[in-house]
Amino acid sequence: MIRLFVSILRHALRDQSGQTLPLFAAGLLALLAISGLSVDLGHAYVVHSQLVASTDAAALAAAQSITLSGSAFDPQAVVNAWGAGTNGKNYPGLSTATATVQSLCLTSLLPNGITKCTSASGVNAVRVTQTTSAPTYFLKALGFSSIPMSATATAALRITPWNVAIVMDATGSMTTIDSNCTKSPTRFQCAMTGIQTLLGGANPCPPGMATCTDSAAIFRVSLFAFPNVSNDTVSYASNCGGSLNYDKYTLPVSNGTSYGPITYSQSSPTPASWTATYQIVGFSSDYYSPSSSNGLNTGSPLVKAVTGCMQPIVSPGTGTGGLNGASSGGITYFAGALYAAQAALEQEQQQYPQSQNAIIFLSDGQANLYAKTGDFPTAYTVNPSLGLSALTGTGSYPDATDECQQAIAAAQAAAQAGTRVYGIAYGSEQSGCTSASGGTDSAIVINSSSLNAPLPSLNALTPCVTIEDIASAESYFYSDYNQSGSGSTCQSQSHQITQLSDIFGDILTSLTKAILVPNTAT
Repeated sequence: MIRLFVSILRHALRDQSGQTLPLFAAGLLALLAISGLSVDLGHAYVVHSQLVASTDAAALAAAQSITLSGSAFDPQAVVNAWGAGTNGKNYPGLSTATATVQSLCLTSLLPNGITKCTSASGVNAVRVTQTTSAPTYFLKALGFSSIPMSATATAALRITPWNVAIVMDATGSMTTIDSNCTKSPTRFQCAMTGIQTLLGGANPCPPGMATCTDSAAIFRVSLFAFPNVSNDTVSYASNCGGSLNYDKYTLPVSNGTSYGPITYSQSSPTPASWTATYQIVGFSSDYYSPSSSNGLNTGSPLVKAVTGCMQPIVSPGTGTGGLNGASSGGITYFAGALYAAQAALEQEQQQYPQSQNAIIFLSDGQANLYAKTGDFPTAYTVNPSLGLSALTGTGSYPDATDECQQAIAAAQAAAQAGTRVYGIAYGSEQSGCTSASGGTDSAIVINSSSLNAPLPSLNALTPCVTIEDIASAESYFYSDYNQSGSGSTCQSQSHQITQLSDIFGDILTSLTKAILVPNTAT
């Protein structure tokens, strides 16, 4: 067409008769029409590409919200926020775009052996359609002021079963008041409220199923605490039957693939033996209730533990609720709790081979178990069959030397075994691990190059850095540095959220993944 126009133009310029001017005008008009069509169609193509991208994003965001219960699940609101309409986050130039949302239950996404959705309200996918029109510039002259278009995307949650071990700091520092936490007065209660947020949003049944057994559950959660708890009182944490008796000696085997109560014995001052455990409540999926306002089943032992039955150490060394045989000094040592959680996770994964493992570790990060004279008499041993005895002073697990690094090594061992480890620093100090009068870190004994925050010197190892390096990746490190009275400046470079409830909610989101599925799925 361009060559034809050029030919006509040349002929018109050579022809002196003037009779070719109408032909020239017609050719020019045709060229302008074709050029205008190209411009308008090109613009429409760009707008449609943006519409498709925003529809995909809106569908994925809506699918991510499927884990929310009751009225909290509002996919239309999510699509409006992430779509292409007015105030949407994706391509706000399409202010006239409208969106419709379908909540679906796709049988193709149900677990093997399940052929139909078991609840009328079951939802495991969301289908989003957005419509808009691209304004024209040249085609208006031909009566076409806009070009209508639409885009559809279907998204669902990828069903990946998780075994989640929550490792909770229950030492005396967690009894202090945190006025920055609006929902709970003490740090321990604030942390427990955060755990409730995770449980209330983590429907253990695959999307589309109203009820499920443990074997079909996609979330099985267990609660651990340090120091460990004497076995004869651990049930109190889930039935409110009495005060927990926390144990000072917290040294399980480091390379076990199963976990159970640890046997302790002493020959002086009075011969005795007892058992203690880090695992407060075993792996369970009965914590959820879609009919409750907060998504929690009040009859679940796990829910009872996190809603008030479990309490931290109130007064170390003062009898009930205190420490067996504790003398004054620091009591925080969490490498053992991490090893215990990993061993229990491996045992759970053996039972459910298709599942993945995760540890959520929360503490201020200050490991300070003192090794003073008389604290660890040679008469005291952990179960001899585990090969562990009194502390050696070498910094190799278990020991009261290089405690922070032992915890990092325990978390690294879990990560190398395939476990995703989250670290939550709660008012963590920017000094410590090297300054305590007992339980000091005396030398770098771990491979610093493999850490999220490498250690150029021992002085760089702080409680904040310890929890950052406990996380298996920088993106799994969170920090609430606004805890009142802590003076903490420990901040996460990956996450700006600082309230514990928001942190646990974000962790839950990271454990689920929305994916696009074919629009033809039924």
